[in-house]
Amino acid sequence: MKFFNDFKSLFAIVGVVSIIFWTCAADSDSVDNIDNPPQITSSVGKYQVASPSSSVLVILNTETGVLKTYYNNPNSTVNPTYEWTEGMYGGTGSGNLTVTH
Repeated sequence: MKFFNDFKSLFAIVGVVSIIFWTCAADSDSVDNIDNPPQITSSVGKYQVASPSSSVLVILNTETGVLKTYYNNPNSTVNPTYEWTEGMYGGTGSGNLTVTH
C-alpha cells in the first residue's frame, strides 16, 4: 500500500510541475503583438487624403510635398454626371501647391 501512495504522490508532483512548465512556456509574444501593423519608416509612395467638404478632396504626396485639389464636377460628360476634376471649384485655380517642411 505504501508503494501505491508513493505512486499517487509521484503523479501529483509530475502534474503540478508540468502545469507550471506549460504555463511558463506559453507564447508570451501573443500578448505583446496584438495584430499591430508595422511602423511606417519611409514616406515614399505614401499619400494623405483630406476631404474638407463632400465635394472637395485634397491629396498630399508625402514624397514630393505636392498638394492636389480635386472637386466633384457636376458639368462632367461622364455618366454619372459627377466626376472628380483636378483644380479648384469653378476653375479659379490649378489646385496644385508644393509644400516643404
